[in-house]
Amino acid sequence: MLKLIHLEIRKINFWRYVIGALVACFVLTGMLFYAVYADRNEIANTISDFFFVVDSPRMIFIVFAGVLISRLVIEEYNDNTISLMFTYPISRKKIITSKLLIIICSTFFFIHVSRIVVAAVLYMLNSSLHFIDGGITIQTIMEYFRNTIIYDLSFSGISLVPLFFGMLKKSVRTTVITSIIIAVLFGISNEELSDISMSSFIVRSLIFAAIGVAASYFSIRNIVRKDVL
Repeated sequence: MLKLIHLEIRKINFWRYVIGALVACFVLTGMLFYAVYADRNEIANTISDFFFVVDSPRMIFIVFAGVLISRLVIEEYNDNTISLMFTYPISRKKIITSKLLIIICSTFFFIHVSRIVVAAVLYMLNSSLHFIDGGITIQTIMEYFRNTIIYDLSFSGISLVPLFFGMLKKSVRTTVITSIIIAVLFGISNEELSDISMSSFIVRSLIFAAIGVAASYFSIRNIVRKDVL
């Protein structure tokens, strides 16, 4: 499995997509920070505004997952290159699973790491610019990330939903559009820290994860059956 994952990463020039996603991530974060900072004299910025900006990478990396799905699965169906892979003495399920593991693990890793970097930068900026009323502490940030790591994992799972819709017509456009819709609907959630109880928080995370698991299961099943039939 690890060898398959390594081969898939090399085949698609994986780091090119990562660099593009990171650039988009920090451009979006910079724009949101500027909006928050520019309005500081007219609108009081709270801790929710701080974490709203910190959460912004989720949107980018859900779309990033959609792009990876298109490159790893949809385009290979359109080019018939996946048919060649299916002739290898390797289980079809293992081939598809290796692709999905790349998508889930990379999405989770880059969502979480980019948010940590954004939080660190904003914390340092706030220490000198004081654009958050009441300030913000390292303890608050650490508690927030401890509470949201499950949430980030669930978003990695739900990022597989575009695969199901993309495979219906084997359409790259449908896959990417679906990922954008999911990003808009679920990508930023700045209410978690103050407005949602921990139990509700965990339940919501589990629901998102279940949706992602179900989508990937049906996608794998359909891919194998269509290829066999």
